[in-house]
Amino acid sequence: MAKADPNDPVNRGMLDEAVDTLLEGMDNLYERFKGEMNSLRSEMNTRFDNVEYRLSNVEVELSHVKDEVNGLKADLSTTPSRKDFEELKARVDKHHPLS
Repeated sequence: MAKADPNDPVNRGMLDEAVDTLLEGMDNLYERFKGEMNSLRSEMNTRFDNVEYRLSNVEVELSHVKDEVNGLKADLSTTPSRKDFEELKARVDKHHPLS
């Protein structure tokens, strides 16, 4: 085959063929990219669902821990309740009034 002279004029058919080839290549690239993006989107949704599930489990576990801590605080507290304090104050005021 003879080598084409780079200085030869280009005709309309050659330009159309070059443009069609470029557009086909771009379409192929776009379709591959779109397929990869859909795959990536699906994988990300699956992973986000897993993270969301795990976070909801952590929230439930933390609420149980919080309830246990509050229960322990109440059990171990040396501070009287408001009701107990008011009863004691009334008894003290009855026997030792300030005025």
